[in-house]
Amino acid sequence: MSNFSQDIQNFCRYGEYTYKFDENGNLIFNNSSMDFSQVYLSLPLKNIVYNNSKLISFYPLDFVEFVSTTNSEINQTPSEIILQQQLDTAQSENSLLKSQLDSVISQNENNETTADQLSIKQVILELRKSLGQGRVDSDFSTTFPYTAITKPIT
Repeated sequence: MSNFSQDIQNFCRYGEYTYKFDENGNLIFNNSSMDFSQVYLSLPLKNIVYNNSKLISFYPLDFVEFVSTTNSEINQTPSEIILQQQLDTAQSENSLLKSQLDSVISQNENNETTADQLSIKQVILELRKSLGQGRVDSDFSTTFPYTAITKPIT
């Protein structure tokens, strides 16, 4: 190890300083000293108010280091891309069917004639079958809103 005063003299003469780090990666100056303030450099922290209009003329103020990139499509295989497209299509169809189901349910709450209720029941059951909630009419309850019946597994 070199002498701390020798390092300072070299810095004053040549403008060069050999930085040293401890085992934790902290910058140290005089590791032979027992005085903590001679080993480590203390920097006071305070909020500095910058003039943004002056800074923006030299640097962009938006963060670009941690912005997420969309390289997932580049790294996907063609089969993964096709599967993702099929999944997106199925999800959009399901959301459309669900919205149709919700609108028919709300219409059924307002209608009171038997013929309207039967036709709406059939529409609701067909939409529920399309959503995969059942296969036949007996898979659903007979009362409004005709939800799927969960059968015990034996």
